[in-house]
Amino acid sequence: MSGEFDFSVSAGQREKYRHLWFKNNLVVMLDAAADFLYQRFVVPGYDWVDTPTYGIILGLALLYLVIPVVKRTGVKFDKPFVYALAPFVIFGATTRELVDRKLGVYALSGEYPHNFYLVSPTIFLTMFAVTAAILYASVLIQRRFKIPYYKPMAAVGLLFSLYNVVLILGSAEDYASIGFALVVFLLLSVLVFSVASVWKIQFVRREGNWLVIAAHLLDASATYVGVDLKGHLEQHVLPNLLIHNFGTAAVMFPLKLAVVLPALYVIDKEMADDETGRRVIKLAVFVLGAGPALRDLTLLLMG
Repeated sequence: MSGEFDFSVSAGQREKYRHLWFKNNLVVMLDAAADFLYQRFVVPGYDWVDTPTYGIILGLALLYLVIPVVKRTGVKFDKPFVYALAPFVIFGATTRELVDRKLGVYALSGEYPHNFYLVSPTIFLTMFAVTAAILYASVLIQRRFKIPYYKPMAAVGLLFSLYNVVLILGSAEDYASIGFALVVFLLLSVLVFSVASVWKIQFVRREGNWLVIAAHLLDASATYVGVDLKGHLEQHVLPNLLIHNFGTAAVMFPLKLAVVLPALYVIDKEMADDETGRRVIKLAVFVLGAGPALRDLTLLLMG
């Protein structure tokens, strides 16, 4: 024996080790990616990653899914549609708080992650799917029985929302806080719309824009009372940052106006010839204000 060792590796062994290295690293990368997605998009709450991502997804879904589908169904975004949709906004907004408190049938939802589809932000997707399914069924009823689609749609929505309202009123405690929030909302609304009238800002009163603005002022009012007077925490990242820096949730009022007013102006200007698309987007902006507002008011009322 020469006493020397042969450390050479055959080509077959090198290929085997290469595949093993690739497989191990792929598993590590997939685990890291899965953990990132879980922490950012599955765990309840909002951060600087998921918030803009949800915004982009919402925008793309509206432009390339919702608007084309609505146009094909022939459903008009008129007053009957809004009246039929309103109960579903109430139902979706109040469900989140009832799930947290495990009241009524929501006690069966269990703890997270079993109630994943009933907590923010995935509850928005759940409620959209429920509303879309009932709208579709109502359209089929209209075609088969000649009953206007908005009647069965509104009936189902009223049943759902009334159930939630009964649960809320049965556990209501703090009428003073919700009353104060509504007073703040009314005063701010009078101020904003009076200024708009004096300055002749015409688009504020155009095609339901005032309702969208009012929804966001209501959200700001409920947030102001909840955070400044009741010690609640703001969940959304930008409002939370501004509240922290300014030391008061009153910053929500100028923030809402600074975002919503230009948005409505641009929507009206850029989509002047697309009535359906314009109204769909305005509806989405309305729900983004009314949903959190009603949820916050529910939280205030139930203490």
